Amino acid sequence: MYEDNSILLRELQKENTWWSGKDISKELLKGFKRADFFVYIKTILKEEYPHIIIGPRRVGKSTLLYQLVDFLINKKNVPKNRIILLSLERPFFSTIKNPIKKALELFEENILKEPLSNLKEPVYIFLDEASRNENWALQVKEYYDRKYKLNFLITGSSSPALFAKSTESLVGRHKKTIMLTLKFSDIVKMIGDDMLRDLLFQHSKDSIRASFIEAIKKENPNIFFDKMNDFYIAIGSENETKLQLILNQYLLKGGYPEFFEKEKTWSESSKIMREAYFEAIISYDMVRIFKSRNPEKIKQLYTFLAVYTSQQVNLTNISKDLGITRVVLNEYLSQLKQTYLINIIRPYKKNKLKISNDLKKIYVGDIGLRNAILGLNETEVSEPDLQGRLAETIAQDHSLRLKFCLEPNIENENFFWKSEREVDIVMELEKKLIPIESKYSENIKSEDISELRNVIKELNSPFGILLTKNSFQIDKENKMISLPLWLYLLMC
Repeated sequence: MYEDNSILLRELQKENTWWSGKDISKELLKGFKRADFFVYIKTILKEEYPHIIIGPRRVGKSTLLYQLVDFLINKKNVPKNRIILLSLERPFFSTIKNPIKKALELFEENILKEPLSNLKEPVYIFLDEASRNENWALQVKEYYDRKYKLNFLITGSSSPALFAKSTESLVGRHKKTIMLTLKFSDIVKMIGDDMLRDLLFQHSKDSIRASFIEAIKKENPNIFFDKMNDFYIAIGSENETKLQLILNQYLLKGGYPEFFEKEKTWSESSKIMREAYFEAIISYDMVRIFKSRNPEKIKQLYTFLAVYTSQQVNLTNISKDLGITRVVLNEYLSQLKQTYLINIIRPYKKNKLKISNDLKKIYVGDIGLRNAILGLNETEVSEPDLQGRLAETIAQDHSLRLKFCLEPNIENENFFWKSEREVDIVMELEKKLIPIESKYSENIKSEDISELRNVIKELNSPFGILLTKNSFQIDKENKMISLPLWLYLLMC
């Protein structure tokens, strides 16, 4: 047993290099800090409950943990022996029974050198990929129930369904958030220059969003337009060109951080995501989480949906084409949605119980992953019709995230409008409906926006939004605001 303990301690020391006075490597820290980092630096300092972050693989959860450790050490002067990080994804820890409990016992005895029961100042515990161990929640609960001064931050790359099951023992004793791929504003901060970063800092999302909500409440689109106009003028033509170029990259690469690493070309990084990530999430995660027996059919389904992202799909026809029943198709769609590979949008009805279960719009969760799996290059993505559908996919994703930020305690769902013609997004905020149409084109025809005008009237909306390539104006008579897509995305 002594030998086992010494081996485990050595493995922990390899991971927690700060115990021996070393800095965390730049490779682990990366240079860029996503917006979530600034939320979690507050969370980790005051959290009384274990905080769980779930989301897709490779979105930067592990990087976030290392950045938080670095922040505690170098900004908050937390003693290095009061921080432990345990990555349960490492194969070694799968050989240890109750690895969390065993690691904390060794940490307490050999590193902290103070009984956890006597703590006056907090100890910070980071558990990465906790769902790799089936009993992780019970082990965390054991320490939480003892009321020790411990701050837990836990990540996991799996579905909310799996975490709901595994956290039953932590009901009422944990908080949960979801971390998704990087938004457009994150990418601007990551690869843009200092001038762009300063502009985003000076014109905060919070103030722009506040004007958006005020305009909805008061049914006065001028409030929102005037705020956006100030932002638009401050950006100027030179920076607009830069933002449009970054948006072109985003239409190809989406929001996975590794697609923007300078060391790899798009061809190299997309091949890795296609052959490693996609295979792992379908062939491993779905089999492990959902007990899926036919991962090849799920791959076929995702590939089909990726090709037709943002278009209406008939589920009966899809089930026939794939040779599976509707029941099985619905299960596969649910699994793809829970693993963040797709989003499903329903047509708007006042009575939501009457919404059709057959007609839906399905979007990929991330267009970069979609383009990688389909093997597309920059030239192919620039084709106007495809670019329009990718722009709509991004707009839908960002609109859903915007709704969550503005009304986090209300069911997070947007809809689309379907009559003779279609409007892409219907967002409900403050119990009022905001229709949004994506027309990613330099030339907008009257017939392109006729349905948006009609829907604004029919829904008695405070105003509607038209997302374009470069048009920025307000049509006061029809209560319609035209925004360049890049400008709208920066608000979300």
